[in-house]
Amino acid sequence: MYTIKHAARRVGITTATLRAWERRYGVIAPHRSESGYRLYGDHDVAVLRSMKQLVDQGWSAGLAAAEAIRLDRAQPAHQIGMDGRGDGANPSPDLAERLTTAASALDTTDLAATLDQVFALGGFETVMTDHVFPALEELGDAWADGRVSIAGEHLASNALMRRLALAYEAAAAHGHGPRIALGTAPNTRHEIGLFAFAVAARRHGIDTDYLGADLPIDDWLGVVDDPDLAAAVLVIPTTADIIATAAVITALHDHRPDLLVAVGGAQQSHAPEPAVRLGHDIVAGARTLAALISQKQHRPPSL
Repeated sequence: MYTIKHAARRVGITTATLRAWERRYGVIAPHRSESGYRLYGDHDVAVLRSMKQLVDQGWSAGLAAAEAIRLDRAQPAHQIGMDGRGDGANPSPDLAERLTTAASALDTTDLAATLDQVFALGGFETVMTDHVFPALEELGDAWADGRVSIAGEHLASNALMRRLALAYEAAAAHGHGPRIALGTAPNTRHEIGLFAFAVAARRHGIDTDYLGADLPIDDWLGVVDDPDLAAAVLVIPTTADIIATAAVITALHDHRPDLLVAVGGAQQSHAPEPAVRLGHDIVAGARTLAALISQKQHRPPSL
């Protein structure tokens, strides 16, 4: 058992913050010693760490508390280790298998529980890069070889998109810098990677308008007519998306040559030259984009 001072230190918050979270949101209920002092167990510390991770990702304290409580109820207390990640050194080695199995069985309950646990493992970018993206590759392979139906793949993808939507809204407080628009070309419908990048961009101070998938070229041209728009970001996830995305990039460049156009995705190397390639890491890509926008904004006007 820990005193409030020691518990706060293990969580990484002040004692005042711990008291406020406990009093306002009821996130934990510590024991009391015979003398009336608060005493906190390992389980209390793990729940508080889960809440802190969400707050660090941009969630409001109230929403983070509610989510931490929900995650705690979804996962038995004995499975939560001292670091809030579970018993093993690699807390989700079977994530890909669990995600694939749940999608194959159309098991929404296990799918939700799996996503609950993985998003409690750490910060947004780390979870996406180290856990979610590799699991999605396995899910795609399972769909390709018939282990998962189209319905199962859609079920898992839509469940993940809902989680990304929560993270996107939670990150809104960070995005007060230059504004960008993100979307895909006509008939390009794989948008999870782009949406995850939109979250990371917001968390790096970029104001984002997420337009979604399958946007017609004329709509793209209308969006970039706004002179305050600093950049447009697209994605080329598959070889089938190369031609359509290249057409959008070329049209944007012809329509507004001063606009920064960036592209990500597995096939981004096929983008035409006006586009900046953001690479395959959402954190590095967000930093690259922010730096390029800053350089462009501070560049002296040409005579």
